[in-house]
Amino acid sequence: MTNLVTEQYETGKLHLEGTLGHLTKDQELLLRRLWKALFESFESATDNLDSSADPELPTRAKKAKESAPVHKSSSWFSLGKAKEEAEHYRQIVSDIAPKSSNPPPFVRETSNTVREAFWNAIACDHPDVLLLRFLRARKWKVDDALNMLLSCLKWRLDEDIVALNWEGESRLNYALLQRGIGAIHQTDRIGQPVLYIPVKMNDPKAQPQDHMLDYTMYLMEVTRLLLHPPIEKVCLVFDTTDMSLANMDWTFFKTFLHYLEHYYPECLGLVLIYNASWVFNTLWKAVRPMLDPVVASKVQFANTKEDVLKFIPAEHLPKELGGTDPWVFKYTPPVADENKPMFDSAAREQSHKDKTIARDEFESATRQWAELGDEEGSVEGLVEKRDAVAKKLIEASVRHDVYVRARSQFHRAGIIDGLNVKW
Repeated sequence: MTNLVTEQYETGKLHLEGTLGHLTKDQELLLRRLWKALFESFESATDNLDSSADPELPTRAKKAKESAPVHKSSSWFSLGKAKEEAEHYRQIVSDIAPKSSNPPPFVRETSNTVREAFWNAIACDHPDVLLLRFLRARKWKVDDALNMLLSCLKWRLDEDIVALNWEGESRLNYALLQRGIGAIHQTDRIGQPVLYIPVKMNDPKAQPQDHMLDYTMYLMEVTRLLLHPPIEKVCLVFDTTDMSLANMDWTFFKTFLHYLEHYYPECLGLVLIYNASWVFNTLWKAVRPMLDPVVASKVQFANTKEDVLKFIPAEHLPKELGGTDPWVFKYTPPVADENKPMFDSAAREQSHKDKTIARDEFESATRQWAELGDEEGSVEGLVEKRDAVAKKLIEASVRHDVYVRARSQFHRAGIIDGLNVKW
């Protein structure tokens, strides 16, 4: 049986079927049906949203911020033992950054409704991209895709992802950021951003669990900024070199996988396990049964330089993994006044109005498009009009982003510049 994931690297061509601009007639019809069902859901109260979140998974909404210096470790092998930790393990970035680099107090622009939760989830993407992710994840079954999307929106409201993006790194654990877990650098052979996880740098006991949850959600939100059609997925590299039992964190891995599958579907292109040891193999045996077969097919093991180079070109691969790129991760902390636009309330309000106008125009055109009968085909000029207002919405969203999202280390490094990816 052909592995469609590895086939892309062998041919150098992305599989674009079912993505924006690459839909069959039947797939376009199903997308229209999903839009129609979503519009009907816009009238629902958020309390009626049915979240599919695993009740065993920790959520920030359920967990009050604790200032006590003792917490229970989340390590798989720690058996819940409490640990007295050094004070610097609890530092957040706002404690060490220039005060003028911190964003202003959070200002909520919209109400917590299904409609607003959806448009906030769109961020700066073409709205069809998000819906198509859920359709593909649910094998093009419209009802299942809608339920999955609504569960995602409920989760985003519960976790207040809008506030997380506003506050950005200022509320994240400083020591955790310095370790480079989730560092993003260069692209693989088919253009997907590569996200590195040096497992030996993970210490489940080094920070409170809610700090790790905040960081995990934030990392996924920032990574989204790097994904624009036709590149819609990322390549994860788990470097297990020198990994020990102390680095194994069952809560983190379980949460990470759950978030990917349920709240960021179709964002994972490849998982490359580098230099797998018996420690990781032990973890893999426990994790694999939890994975969807499609997700499991994306996991590849690489124990040699040659194995890695099948997926990542030498000039993009760090030397320590066998490449020629001299890059070594180093966290760049916030700089003074980097979030200055966020303090301009008048400009932010005007930008929000511009984005709202564009959003309403796109929604109006999409409602008309979604109402087309199964056999009617496109009303003359409607598809073109919808494409035009979609472009207008994306441009307005990009302009607005600087007012509602704190800058990240990837903005400082020039990788994200006006939401255009630069390597």
